[in-house]
Amino acid sequence: MFDKKSEYALNKHDQDSIIYISVSGHIRLTRADFSSEEEFLKWKAWSDEDYHEREKSGRSFNDNRVDLNECLDVIGTVQSAEDEFFSKIIEADLQAVKKAMTERRLAALRSILNAKQYRRIWMYCAEEKSVTEIAKLEGVTKASVSLSLDGAMKKISKKFAKALKNT
Repeated sequence: MFDKKSEYALNKHDQDSIIYISVSGHIRLTRADFSSEEEFLKWKAWSDEDYHEREKSGRSFNDNRVDLNECLDVIGTVQSAEDEFFSKIIEADLQAVKKAMTERRLAALRSILNAKQYRRIWMYCAEEKSVTEIAKLEGVTKASVSLSLDGAMKKISKKFAKALKNT
C-alpha cells in the first residue's frame, strides 16, 4: 500500500494522469487535457521527477499549509491600529481624569486643614517621612508634630464621615 497523502506516490501509481493536490483536493490531468501524447509524457516525466525530488528532500504537500490555530494565536496577540490608537486616547483620558481627581482631593484637603497640618500630612503620607524627621526639619518637638498629625487625621476622618452620610 502506498501513502495516499504523498503526491509522488499518487502520481507514480496513476500512469494515465498527472496528479497534484490542491486546497480543494486531488486534481487529475489526463492525456485528454494535453495537445499530444508527447506533451503529456513530457509533463508526466517532469512531475514524477519533481515529486520524487521533493519527497527525497523531506518536503511534503503539508509543508505549504499553515495551522489555523497558530494564526489565530498570533492574530489574538496583535493589536489593530485602531485599537492601539483608541487605547492611547483612553489611556491619556484616564491619566487626565486621575490627575484631575488627585488635584480635587488635594484641594479638598487644603480646605479642611491649616497650612501647617497640610504640610506635615504631606511629608508624613506622600514623602513617607517619620515624625522624628518632620520634627527635625521644622525645628519643633516630636510631640507637636504628632499632635498636629493627629488633629489633621481627625479633621479628615470627620469630613469623610460627613461625606459618607450625605451619599
